[in-house]
Amino acid sequence: MKLTGYSAGGFPVYRADFKDYSEVSSFLNEGRWALKRIEFFYPYKREELRNVLRNGYFLCAKDGEKIIATFALDTDRSYARQLADVIKKCTLGKLSVPYAYETSGLMVDERYRRRGIAGDMADAVISIAGEVFPEEYLCGVVQLENVGSMSTFLSRGFLLGGIFSMGGEYDFGYFIRPSLAPMPAPSGEEVKVAFRDIPGHLRALNAGKLGVGIDGEYIVYR
Repeated sequence: MKLTGYSAGGFPVYRADFKDYSEVSSFLNEGRWALKRIEFFYPYKREELRNVLRNGYFLCAKDGEKIIATFALDTDRSYARQLADVIKKCTLGKLSVPYAYETSGLMVDERYRRRGIAGDMADAVISIAGEVFPEEYLCGVVQLENVGSMSTFLSRGFLLGGIFSMGGEYDFGYFIRPSLAPMPAPSGEEVKVAFRDIPGHLRALNAGKLGVGIDGEYIVYR
């Protein structure tokens, strides 16, 4: 279904549903394998993608009939509670919210990058979330070396409020913001932590700091 009033890089934005599963899945799989680092896009499990298509807001930008970008708002309340609990634990309760609904599936076809499409897709998801969950929070889960995706979230008012390490190549940051407004910029002394320095991130978060920016290969906390 085409969404009136939304576009990404000048291309129309549609809300996909369950009948679009094969097309969406193919786009995400092809896009992931085209990345220089495939771990930057953690794949959906079959049922996860089906649930977002059925119950969430899975947005697709299209050039004609071809999907060129995706971004989604998950509406799973139980998972939103889990994300909120992770953030509360990481910040020792200093950032405690009831629910943090995940925004996921940010992918732009490599031939359409550097046109502002990722930011436009993020704006569309944030706008919809403000209508659906006006009193809640949003959360973006991003691989900690994925500068492009982290920059998109930070530029849209998200701040880094949690860390989860799976060990090996997967270390994720939890970027959070209220659905209706950017996170207030914290004050205080800045601390820089290397992307993969998990103990350093946890120390900064446990000290009540939030990630506010990127400087080279470091997250800047304040």
